[in-house]
Amino acid sequence: MKSGTKKLVYAALLLACGVLLPLLFHLFSGSALGPTFLPMHIPVLICGLLLGAMYGSCIGLLAPVLSFLVTGMPTAERLPFMIIELGIYGFASGLLAGRTKHIYPVLISAMVLGRIAYALSLFAAFHLFGMSGAAPAAAWTAVVKGLPGIIIQLVLIPPVVYALRRFILENSNNESDRIT
Repeated sequence: MKSGTKKLVYAALLLACGVLLPLLFHLFSGSALGPTFLPMHIPVLICGLLLGAMYGSCIGLLAPVLSFLVTGMPTAERLPFMIIELGIYGFASGLLAGRTKHIYPVLISAMVLGRIAYALSLFAAFHLFGMSGAAPAAAWTAVVKGLPGIIIQLVLIPPVVYALRRFILENSNNESDRIT
């Protein structure tokens, strides 16, 4: 299988994970905990780290939209902000991963950039609707509420990416088939 085809297959699997992981999480823990544990963020960050900026940003943009259409989550009010945040997560993790193989600095940088984009989009929306005073509190609340999810991402994503890279390398027939 050619490298481009493999990337599309892996991206499709990660997109499916971007819909199924939050759905499974919400079935077992309730929908109110999604903003706390951030289950949709994990496949997007993994996609960027493994497949690069283009695939990472596409999955980051598509996962919340597809999840909304299939499951109704995230809510319509949160959807635009999540599209922006996850699009930046996927793009930044993919772009930075192409410059270094050290996952933690890439992951942390992508997470910070995504949260900044989320906060800026909140500021823009709140300003547009004349509620700019509430924007800082909403942005800060999102960061604080998401701390458990951020910790989970920092613990879970690096070993998963290392394992997937090893799996991909071991199952590549030759150098041109490898995606990383």
